[in-house]
Amino acid sequence: MPYDVANITICSASKEELPIVVDLAERIWPQVYHKFLSDGQIRYMLKMLYDLPVLKKEYAAGTRFDLVFDGGEPIGFASYGPCPVHPHFCAKLHKLYLDTKYHGRGIGTMVLCHIIKETRDREYRVLHLNVNKKNQTAIQAYERNGFHKIEESVTDIGGGFIMDDYIMEIKL
Repeated sequence: MPYDVANITICSASKEELPIVVDLAERIWPQVYHKFLSDGQIRYMLKMLYDLPVLKKEYAAGTRFDLVFDGGEPIGFASYGPCPVHPHFCAKLHKLYLDTKYHGRGIGTMVLCHIIKETRDREYRVLHLNVNKKNQTAIQAYERNGFHKIEESVTDIGGGFIMDDYIMEIKL
């Protein structure tokens, strides 16, 4: 059943609100990834990607962070910015996560549409993202919203772990 999105808002996060992103990641990541990543890899990646100094560095470098709220309660987040390889015409969706109790209600699509509009308004022509090959729920959601797979990527992230992803894109 579709969710009434009347209470859902997406707001640009300030630097002072980045701890909310950390809290959300620590809550959401184990929910999402426990099916296909070890607890050790989840902890390693949370530290690597969501440690507050890491987020502050990304923020200072121009990555935008958005928070998703249900009323006043934070339920998810996204981050996006210039793609490192082609920063003049390509944006990269770095992160998009919702509390799992909000999955399947159209809120992820709402957030994706917001990001697509924001990147299009900034005159980017392409939006890229990486998604774990085993995360079929996310892959299907991205495909429903116009993204398609363009290549595969296996990246050694240290600690004896790899990221085994699809790279997906949508033309803006």
